[in-house]
Amino acid sequence: MSVATLALTRRAEALGKWGEALAGDDFVALPGSELAGWFTPADRARFFATWDHLHRDELVTGGVVRERRYGRLAASRGPGGEWSFTPLPHQAFQQTAEHIPLYEGQARMFSPIRAETLADPVLTGLIAVDLAVVAAVVPEASRFEVGLHQIRVLATPDAPGCPTPEGRHRDGHDFIGMHLIGRVNCAGGESVVHREGIPPTRMTLTERLDSLVVSDTRITHEVTPTVADGATGVRDMLLVDINER
Repeated sequence: MSVATLALTRRAEALGKWGEALAGDDFVALPGSELAGWFTPADRARFFATWDHLHRDELVTGGVVRERRYGRLAASRGPGGEWSFTPLPHQAFQQTAEHIPLYEGQARMFSPIRAETLADPVLTGLIAVDLAVVAAVVPEASRFEVGLHQIRVLATPDAPGCPTPEGRHRDGHDFIGMHLIGRVNCAGGESVVHREGIPPTRMTLTERLDSLVVSDTRITHEVTPTVADGATGVRDMLLVDINER
């Protein structure tokens, strides 16, 4: 077996294992150390750098300092299992007040994700990972609408960062992929998954591309505040909203 074939086999095995975990537990953690090896260092560096060009989120409340961009893609699975992606028109992001009472159903218009970022092979590769994992739960689904959020949460010595100002919640999607892009000068930011009748599962995404995929209809989730460690603390995330079309 060639090196390339072996790598593909191991990747398929990892995706299968993660998919089984999502199907059984309604969430699964993906190690960034493994995902990082699926992209070149140069590609990762280029993609991560786009978080330095986000715009201030003026609609977040409670003194939270957050920067973000938002975009959408249509995802289609071909007969060979490969995924193709088509940009969708930019529009406001809206969640029902039932799911996120904090914004009372307000349509929030964020700066768009740049066209070149939407086409970036690291972005589409991470989405393809999420969709491959989700396929264990909805194997017949072949078309999805994908919402993308580039988010940077800042913490200062005087004010903690707040990744989820809405608290414990559902977002109103079928599935969500959560990918750590980077964190510097901060502690905290613990991800908490709540399942009915089971003690909460707690984990902290610390390494770049450490990830979490959740069945948003079946669990609730939150992230604890981040605390600045001396200088301004930064926590960068890519959130991938996945909804069957």
